[in-house]
Amino acid sequence: MNEFYEELDKLYGAGDLAAVEKLILDALAAAGESSMERAGLYNELAGFYRGVSRFDESGDAFERALDIFSSRGMGASPEYATVLLNLEGLYRMKGEADKAVGLFLNAMKKLEDAGEEDSYAYVSVLNNLALAYQEKREPGLAFDYASKALSRMRGGEGNEHEIAVSLNNLAAIEISRGAASDADAYITEALALYDAMPEPNVHHAAALTTKGVLMCRGGDYRNALDCFKRALDLTRRFFGENIEYAACKRNIADVCAALGDTSAAISEQKEALRILERIHGADHPSAQEARAGLERLEQGLGNNE
Repeated sequence: MNEFYEELDKLYGAGDLAAVEKLILDALAAAGESSMERAGLYNELAGFYRGVSRFDESGDAFERALDIFSSRGMGASPEYATVLLNLEGLYRMKGEADKAVGLFLNAMKKLEDAGEEDSYAYVSVLNNLALAYQEKREPGLAFDYASKALSRMRGGEGNEHEIAVSLNNLAAIEISRGAASDADAYITEALALYDAMPEPNVHHAAALTTKGVLMCRGGDYRNALDCFKRALDLTRRFFGENIEYAACKRNIADVCAALGDTSAAISEQKEALRILERIHGADHPSAQEARAGLERLEQGLGNNE
């Protein structure tokens, strides 16, 4: 399996998403039925589908991995909890924050029962709980969980990735609480860690987006635009035109509008709407919101002509 994961990392790094999917599917076809290898591959496939916003396929693959662990009597194992954590991340990305919180807490309990509080999976649970509570507009709880994640990683070797994720979460929380200077300190440290990494990191885009949002709050739209464009390129490289890619497009549209370039804003908003309609359908609230934003931009352009 080492060769498989080395090849997988290489394909992700090259941004060859079609080859990533084929590699995983080919490995699944060769894996033994109900084997641990097959469960791991389903988890890998589900993570890929989640990343490219193929949410139904992602959920099905996660459930298949969980079924294998359950059939092997591993329903209380760290491996089961890790897959459950990944499934919960899917719920959070779909906007089902209440369901995500419940499942994250369940995964945290399973990891605690297994004595895995120092594991990467446990820190991931803490970080994801922070994100879920942030989406539920409960910044106090979000800050507590993000702080716990960061404190567990500080001082260890090789924890730069986890530290950067926690710092970005804390920065986003502080922005929501109006603490701009604290947010800037957190995100500056996070971006320094990402910039020092030898290879592009999948979470760098999220940190750039946070920095862009902070710059927008301070009226620095031109540098915010640069951050959002860099985030867009990284998101496309790792995931193609997914939900985060659409969010980047909307951010760029907002900044273009603030800079007075309404035509560019309309073009970016149209792209965001196209992606959201493809992923969620035209009647989904996110697509409706994007469509309303596009209509406002087009009306503003018409009024200025």
